Amino acid sequence: MALESADVIPIGIGELFATDQRNAELVAYGLGSCIGVVVHDRVARAGGMVHVLLPERLGTHELSDSPDGLLRYADTGVRELLNRVTGLGASRHHLVAKIAGGARMFQVPDELQMLDIGARNAKAVRAVLDEVGVPLVAHDVGGTTGRTMRYLVGSGKVYVREPGMSEREL
Repeated sequence: MALESADVIPIGIGELFATDQRNAELVAYGLGSCIGVVVHDRVARAGGMVHVLLPERLGTHELSDSPDGLLRYADTGVRELLNRVTGLGASRHHLVAKIAGGARMFQVPDELQMLDIGARNAKAVRAVLDEVGVPLVAHDVGGTTGRTMRYLVGSGKVYVREPGMSEREL
């Protein structure tokens, strides 16, 4: 897809966009317990973003078994992001990752920490990145508020903003 100058592309839950269009701006709005994952190749100046909802797919016969439905899970969505970005000519050796989100949106008793989806999402994303050898160079995860993540493909810069706060670079 050819992009106009400063095209903003929203990345919704379970969505992914990879591009080598240097004027693209990818934005994930309302990252609560979800995680926005950006991978960027600083040499090819290509990258992408996926908006992860859950750490892993639990069943084998879920409604989200379509290829795009699998993007909502950290274990499959992050891998597909890497596949699509390298498919644009990016090199795994030049890729770096930045993540944001993973908030605890609801109070969870200590005995039910498994229900802290934000923390589980962050852990799952980190595990996939470690497994495939893509360094996580910046992150803004946890806390109790949502955030918006903005990725400028040409520069590789990623910005995060929480409600009522100034935008800051990761």
